[in-house]
Amino acid sequence: MSARRRTTALAALLLCAALLVAGCGSGSGAGSGEHGATDAGSGGGRFAAASTLPPGLAGRAAPPVRLTDARSGRPFDTAELKGRPYLVTFLFVNCPDVCPLIGQELRQTLEQLGPRAGDVAVVAVSVDPRHDTADAVRTWLRRQRQPDNFHYLIGSEQELAPVWRGFYAAPQVQGDPESAHTAVVWLVDGQGRLQGKVAAGASFDPSDLASDVRTLLSES
Repeated sequence: MSARRRTTALAALLLCAALLVAGCGSGSGAGSGEHGATDAGSGGGRFAAASTLPPGLAGRAAPPVRLTDARSGRPFDTAELKGRPYLVTFLFVNCPDVCPLIGQELRQTLEQLGPRAGDVAVVAVSVDPRHDTADAVRTWLRRQRQPDNFHYLIGSEQELAPVWRGFYAAPQVQGDPESAHTAVVWLVDGQGRLQGKVAAGASFDPSDLASDVRTLLSES
């Protein structure tokens, strides 16, 4: 093979590798396919921020979440939210970057809803049971100025693991100071069914997500 052909082949290989890496970002949770999202929210479909879920997942009952609400110290069950749309995400208080951003954008989403904010809820599930103590989470909630309908749920690894699996979420890697867990926001309608998700590893527009929530409210 000539030097020129070897160079061309190498360039093609590098391009394929780059595309593969771009399609496997660690912060977005499940990728395209059975558990991934298919249509970009900005593509003029049903949602502005969220991506449409594939057939077989869209409309499926959201996995049950029964954990401890760190703010109140009381048990929390998403079954109690029947009739109210809610958002599900995964956080840890020691996260230096992605989690504070997700928290800020979700608070802004609720603010964008105005008087209808009380008709929805945010369910944040810990991905770091060792360090997400009730005191640490309450401090995080105060620092973030999160409203009462922002529920940060904690528990043991045994209690949290079924929720992680149910939402295809990877927990935070112990000992890793950087955010390495699944960064995603799921949209659940008032009947408790999965309807869409936002890859939250990158910034999203709270006004777009608020528009998506209004869509769920109009269908409830």
